[in-house]
Amino acid sequence: MLSEQWKKLVDEADFAFQPIVNIYTGKLYAVEALIRNYEGAGFIGIDCIFDNAYSEKVLYHIDILLREKAIHKFSLFPFAKSIKLFYNLDNRITMMPDFKPGYTCSLLQDYSMEPSNICFELSEKHQLGGFPGVDKLVLSLYKQQGYKMAIDDFGVGFSGLQMLFNADPNFLKIDRFFIDGIHKSKKKKLFVSSIVQIAQAMGIFTIAEGVECEEEYIECKRLGCNMVQGFFVQRPTQNVWEILPAYEILKEISQNEKRNSGRINNIEKYLQKIPPVSVDSNIDTVFELLRANKHTNFVPVITKDESPLGIIRDTDIKSYIYSTYGKALLYNLTQGSLQKIISHCARADINDPVDKILKIYAFDDDNDGILITKDEHYVGYLSSKVLLDIINEKNIVDAKDQNPLTGLSGNRIINEFVSTRMESNEKVMMAYFDFDNFKPFNDYYGFRKGDRAITLFADILKSSVGFDDCLVGHVGGDDFFLGWEVKEGDSFEKFYAIIEDITIRFANDIKSFYCENGISSGFILAKNRAGEIQKFPLMTVSVAVICSGFGHKHSIDDNSLNEIFGILKKGAKNSPNHITCIDLGVIKQQHSGL
Repeated sequence: MLSEQWKKLVDEADFAFQPIVNIYTGKLYAVEALIRNYEGAGFIGIDCIFDNAYSEKVLYHIDILLREKAIHKFSLFPFAKSIKLFYNLDNRITMMPDFKPGYTCSLLQDYSMEPSNICFELSEKHQLGGFPGVDKLVLSLYKQQGYKMAIDDFGVGFSGLQMLFNADPNFLKIDRFFIDGIHKSKKKKLFVSSIVQIAQAMGIFTIAEGVECEEEYIECKRLGCNMVQGFFVQRPTQNVWEILPAYEILKEISQNEKRNSGRINNIEKYLQKIPPVSVDSNIDTVFELLRANKHTNFVPVITKDESPLGIIRDTDIKSYIYSTYGKALLYNLTQGSLQKIISHCARADINDPVDKILKIYAFDDDNDGILITKDEHYVGYLSSKVLLDIINEKNIVDAKDQNPLTGLSGNRIINEFVSTRMESNEKVMMAYFDFDNFKPFNDYYGFRKGDRAITLFADILKSSVGFDDCLVGHVGGDDFFLGWEVKEGDSFEKFYAIIEDITIRFANDIKSFYCENGISSGFILAKNRAGEIQKFPLMTVSVAVICSGFGHKHSIDDNSLNEIFGILKKGAKNSPNHITCIDLGVIKQQHSGL
């Protein structure tokens, strides 16, 4: 029997929802359920609720009652079946005496929902060091039933990497600590960059938590996060009708970024606003500016219309000042104009792309920076140190856009390709490749040979398609991507033949990586996920192919697209030629009952 306090909590508690959206398109992917109205039952915080429930051994009972309320309210969303519900799960429920799996499945049936609609979040906060294996037990129990899994608050505890290693989650939520002010902190950028890189290599989607401003959003997007959640998108709301299917502000920012692609982001923050002098000023004005700005060693010189002419260095005038008659000579030289002591300095426009600015700087050996103009007017100076920082950031972005093992385009470029083509309604073909029996091969022969198998497949992809016609991508691990923008005269059969040839070539070439016994028998003996020895056939590759625009126009959201690819992948592994295809237009036609 529950105490009156617990009954009051269950009766009065409500849930607010906060959107989790695609960082590229702004489309709603999921909502996180956040418990509210618990204060009336005498609890001072959410952690207090679950800690007390754990100590009183009613944690599972309370969680089930609250879970039912969250799922019921989630079902009220008009688009509930096409998005996911992220629900915080306390790892400790499996230690309760009344715990038994399977209740949520029957509950979802009442609302005509699938387990894939639910994502359970596990947090580092509930460390179970004294109970080894509990985290893994929770994950395996729920993943076997078809639920998605996420690690919440990643990076704030000590067990995060171990949890990530054991969990094999679908999502990784990067804690707000690392996101807060990330655009101002090189250290936070480094940490998030590393987290994203690890996640990408493992095929895990990353969610930036607690994004509160545009600058944080842009930095998270630049570093390769897949999704975003926070006040910048929308605050948690208890009114389900306030949650939108798409958030136009993110789409607008992405479109502006594309228009400004190649430019230095927020160039204003890099500019040194060194006061200039007019070319017809006297030399005393130059002296005053150099004295007033002790950290600069030059003064920019501009014309009457504020166009930059060059700079006057302090070293150029020192040679006059320290000689016997130099100062008098300097005054004579600058009588009426400073023209004769001006040194050349490279210049660029504030709207020039970063590559152009860097080239200008590289070809100007005599200077330590560049004068920046806007509409031909001087606005500031980029020093060599700042330019080196920009080069470093550009190298990081370029590296993020490529998989470090294969050099192929990474997740950010792949995601932008998919989201852009889904918006355009143009003809497109996309193929996701996934190795069959890669894990036992990797376990049996070692990760070095596993990496060689991955680079072998990357080489097959590169030699099979033209980079001008196709995006060749490496999602991470043994997952690859091809994306074609279909041109006039191209046919489905042309692309299908290329995909089929890739699967055949890989199946043949990979045989040389096996020992003689493996080749002759057609299998190796290795442990399965349950730790039992079993036979595994030689590696092949399965392909899920989606085409669009060949028939009816499509209208598929991101969630549905991911689900379709997941279903196709499973089908491909059971197909004789390891390929399954579908036309999005046909899906829409069948769904509409046409």
